[in-house]
Amino acid sequence: EETEPPYFELDSETFKVYATRECSIRTIDLDYSLQVARDYMPNLKYVDIFVDQSYILEETFSSFGSGASNPNFVLSSYVLKHFFEGKSSDLVTFSFQLDDCCWEQMKALTDRCRAFAPLARMPNLKKLSLTNFGFDDVETLTMCLNPGLESLNLSNAAMGYERFWSSSQVDALAGKLSQLPRLVSLSLSDIPFTDRHLRLLLPRLNQLKCLDLCGNFSDPFESPLTDDGLKAIAEHCPNILSVDLDYQGKIAKSGILALIQNCPNLLEIGLCGTSIEVEDVEDILTMTNKLLILSFGKIGHSLSSLEKRKLQNAVVSTKGRVVVCMNGLVKMSLSPEFKVNQDDSFAKVEKAHKQQFDPMFCNKWDGLQG
Repeated sequence: EETEPPYFELDSETFKVYATRECSIRTIDLDYSLQVARDYMPNLKYVDIFVDQSYILEETFSSFGSGASNPNFVLSSYVLKHFFEGKSSDLVTFSFQLDDCCWEQMKALTDRCRAFAPLARMPNLKKLSLTNFGFDDVETLTMCLNPGLESLNLSNAAMGYERFWSSSQVDALAGKLSQLPRLVSLSLSDIPFTDRHLRLLLPRLNQLKCLDLCGNFSDPFESPLTDDGLKAIAEHCPNILSVDLDYQGKIAKSGILALIQNCPNLLEIGLCGTSIEVEDVEDILTMTNKLLILSFGKIGHSLSSLEKRKLQNAVVSTKGRVVVCMNGLVKMSLSPEFKVNQDDSFAKVEKAHKQQFDPMFCNKWDGLQG
């Protein structure tokens, strides 16, 4: 059985560990890897880690129910803190993405996530991603946030054992985020920000270009955002490029149109799991000058022949510029000229998606706005 840590270049600027379910290495010793990176990677600037739940959850080995940690995954708060101390002045990006359902196990390994506190004191840190992490309280989360951050991803952050955010906890997070004026990209997927929170926060974030406010996938109508929140984005973020509103079940066309009218540089909008329908998409596309991609629709919904024709006509009205997704890419029969435009947009969207997860990029649309 392979037990060695993933291979990485010692002279590289990037430390990358992607422990996926398909990975042939079944034991990930992050302690050893981080120690090597600290001592033998003098050029290190970017940390990029993803760990599948199969490495962490106890049900993947014979001690299920015993409370024991999974021996396939080795990480300790001492080594993590020691790594941060050694690379405090060097790190530009720290991205640690967890798979779902690993909240309690990761807390146990990282001193209840307090081991991440040194991130807030790193003078050159620009990009931070802690996705699918659980925190005992909001203070443990906010103590990790560096005032110099330009990109922050806290998607699916869970609060407490019940993984439920109280209004006061969201207040505290919004208050801390308002102290990060350099933010260009902010991802708060499945954190229940309300219209009020956006009206308090967004006036402080005048450099924001990418905003992810995805709601509750299980029940979109439990997500609190309404059209008034979209109008707050339109009012305070006129230069925004990307807004993801998937599973915000209470928003409607009027809020989307306000966003489109007041944000002329908008390149991407996500509306999956909302009330937006084909007829609304027709109206939205007639008002956009730069939009490259729009996604909408509910899982399992199939387009009728009439709906396909309406979408086709709406895309043709943009000369093929807008890529439409509904449970995947909606294929269009376009003229050769419009097909070139569609392919160009799709290529830009694909590159933006790659740059979003590239530790060297804070704004995923860098270099793609021309």
